[in-house]
Amino acid sequence: MGVGNAVQDSIESLKKDFKPTPTGQHSRWKTELDAADKAHKQFYKKGDKVVDKYLNNSKANTTDGTSQENGFRLTFFHSTVNTVKDMMFGRLPQVTFTRSDDDPDDDAARVAASIFERMLNSDIGTNADDYSQALKDTLEDRLLPGLGVARVRYEYESETIELPEILDPSDPTGEMVLHEASQYENIMNESAPIDYVHWRDYKWSPCRRWEEKRWEAFRSYLARDELVEKFGAKLGNKIPLDANPMNDGNNDETGVESSTDAMKKAEIWEIWCKDDYDVIWYCPSHPQILKTESDPLELDNFFPTPKPLAANVTTSSFIPMADFMFAQDIYNEIDLIETRIVNLTAAVRAVGVYDSSMPELGQMINDTGEASMVAISNWAQFAEKGGLSGAVDWMPLEEVAKTAMILTERRNDLIKLLFQITGIADIMRGAQQSAGGPVSATERSLEARFASVKIQALQDEFARFATDLIRLRAEVVSKHFEPEAIIEQSNIEYTADAPSVPAAIELIKNNGSLVYRIEVKPESVAMSDFAQLKAERTEYINGLAVFMQSAAPLVAMDESVTPTLLALLKWGMAGFKGSEAIEGVLDQAIDQVTKNLQNPQEEEQEKSPEQIKQETEQAKQQFEMQKQQQTQQFEMRKMEHDRYMARLNAQLGNETLQLESDKDLNRELAQAELNIEEQTHETNEAIREARTIAGIERSTNTNDLPTQ
Repeated sequence: MGVGNAVQDSIESLKKDFKPTPTGQHSRWKTELDAADKAHKQFYKKGDKVVDKYLNNSKANTTDGTSQENGFRLTFFHSTVNTVKDMMFGRLPQVTFTRSDDDPDDDAARVAASIFERMLNSDIGTNADDYSQALKDTLEDRLLPGLGVARVRYEYESETIELPEILDPSDPTGEMVLHEASQYENIMNESAPIDYVHWRDYKWSPCRRWEEKRWEAFRSYLARDELVEKFGAKLGNKIPLDANPMNDGNNDETGVESSTDAMKKAEIWEIWCKDDYDVIWYCPSHPQILKTESDPLELDNFFPTPKPLAANVTTSSFIPMADFMFAQDIYNEIDLIETRIVNLTAAVRAVGVYDSSMPELGQMINDTGEASMVAISNWAQFAEKGGLSGAVDWMPLEEVAKTAMILTERRNDLIKLLFQITGIADIMRGAQQSAGGPVSATERSLEARFASVKIQALQDEFARFATDLIRLRAEVVSKHFEPEAIIEQSNIEYTADAPSVPAAIELIKNNGSLVYRIEVKPESVAMSDFAQLKAERTEYINGLAVFMQSAAPLVAMDESVTPTLLALLKWGMAGFKGSEAIEGVLDQAIDQVTKNLQNPQEEEQEKSPEQIKQETEQAKQQFEMQKQQQTQQFEMRKMEHDRYMARLNAQLGNETLQLESDKDLNRELAQAELNIEEQTHETNEAIREARTIAGIERSTNTNDLPTQ
C-alpha cells in the first residue's frame, strides 16, 4: 500500500471516529489541534526562548539561567538579527508579470499581464504601510522562532439593490405580474489584502513535507460585537469570552493578569481542511462547531497561504528550528564575556590606601584642585616613614588589565566561530575590522563575499515567499474580482492598450487560459548598497563602451547582425542587479531594428518583375472598369436628352430648337471622348513608368495597351 493510500485510509478512519454533527466535528477538531500541539510542542517552547533572548528578558542572557537583572546586560544576538533583517528587507517589492509564451502577436495575453502588473504594484504602493509591516513581521518571525506566515484574503463592500415588481402592461386588469419584487447584492469595493499571522496563532497538521499537510488553522481573538457580526446574534451571544490575548501561556512579563475581564475575548480557530475542502470555525470552550463553509476562495491549492518562511526544516518532518539554537551557547558566552569586560573596565581606576595617622594625605589625594600644597603637622615622623612612598600605597591594576585582555581575546575567538556557523560577518554589522584585529583589503573582500552567500540565500527565500504571496493575490483577483474593478484598479483603459482590454479581461477571468510568470527579484526588496550599485553600473558602462567599439565595424559591414549583437548585449547585462529596468528598452530596440531590416526587403519585393506584372494587369482592369462606367453614364445622359427633346418637340414643334439641342449633344459627346482619351494616356504612362522601374523591356506594339 502506498503512502498516499495510507494517508487517505487514516483520514477516512478519522471521519468514522467522529459523527458528522456540530458536536462530533467539535470533538474531531479538538483532537486534531491537540495532536498538532503535541507534535510541535518543542518548536513553540524553543521559539519562546529565542524571543526572550532577543528581547533580553531576565534569565535569558546567561548560560546558567541566573538572572542579571541588576547587572550590565548585553545581547549580541539582537544586533545580529537586526543586521540581517535590514539587509533582507529594505523596501517594498516590485512585481514583474511576464507571459510564459512571449508571442509578439498575442496582444490579449500581453495586455492581461500588464493589467496584473499595474494593478498589484499600484495596490502595493497605495497600501505601502500595511504591506511593509506585514512583510517585516513575517521576516522577524523567520529570524527569531524560525517560522514566518502570511495569508491572503478576499474582501468586498456591497449594497443591496431593491427591485420592485413589474406588471404586465398587456393585462387589462393590471394585476398580472411579469417579475416579482426582488433584491440583489451590488459589489462595489474589492480587495485582496495580505495579513501577517503570528507564529503562535498558527497550527498545521503534522507532516514530513509542507506539500503533505492536510489542514492549517489561524487563531483570532474576537470581542462580543465581532462574534455577533461573524456568527449572528443568536450564536454570537452564546460563545464564552474566556481567553486573554495577552496571556497564551508564554507571557510571564506582560504584567497583565489573566483574570482581567476587560481583556477577555473568545478564542476562535479558522481551520482550512483540504480533506473536504471546507473551512471550519472552532472555539475550544464552545461545545459545537460554529460555522462551516465550502472552499470560499476556490484557489488551485485551496490554502490561502504560501509555503511559510521556515528555518532549518528537513525532509523527515516539517518542524522549523530557529537559527539561534545552533549557536545559542556561543551567543550566551559572548554576552557573558562582554559583560565581564565591561565590569572589569569599570574597576580600572585608581584605588589606594594611606596612613590614617596622617589625615593630611587623604586631603591631598582627594583634593580636586589642579595644584595645592598640603601642610604636614609632624614632618619628622613623615620623613622617618619614607615620605609619601612609605605612607601611601596603590592597588595594582596590571592583573585587572591582563584579565580584561584575556577575556577580549576569548570573545574575539568566539565571534570568529559564530561567523563560521552563521555566516554573518563583522563587516555586515558595520565593523571596521574583524574580531581578530586589522585585516588586509583582500581578506576583507573575501570575508564580504563569503558573508554575502548566506545573506543571498536568505534574500532568495524571502523573494520566493513574496512572489508566492503575489501569485495568490493574482489568483484571487482572477477568480473573484469583477471585470469593472480590475479595469478601474489597473487604469489600463487610459493607455494605448485600451482596445485589447476586453479580450485581456476575458483571459483573466477564464481560469487557466492565461499562463504567466510572476517574479519578485531579491534585489527589489533588499536594502540597496549604493556604493556597490554605483560600482556595478560603472563597470557595466565601461564594458558597454568596449562592446560598442567592437560591434560598430560589424554593423557597418552588415546591418543584419544588429539584432544578434543587441541580444548578446542583453544576455551580458542580465548578470547585473537591476538590469530588468533596461531590458524592456533593449527588447524594443531589437524589435525596431528587426522591422527596419525587413522593410527594404519588402520594397525590393514590390519592385520585382512579378509584382510589376500584377500591378499592370490590375491597372488594365481598373481602366476598363472606369471606361465602362463612363460609357454607361454617357448612354444614360443621352437617353435622358432624347426623352427631353421629344417632349419639347411635341409641345413646340420647333425644328430650330431640335437643331441647337443636337449641337449641344454633339459638344458633350466630343468632350466625353476627349476625357476618355486623356485618362487612357495617363494610364498608359503609368504602366510604362512601372515597367521602366522594374527593368522590363517595353514593347512598341500599341496593342499591348488598352485602346479606346
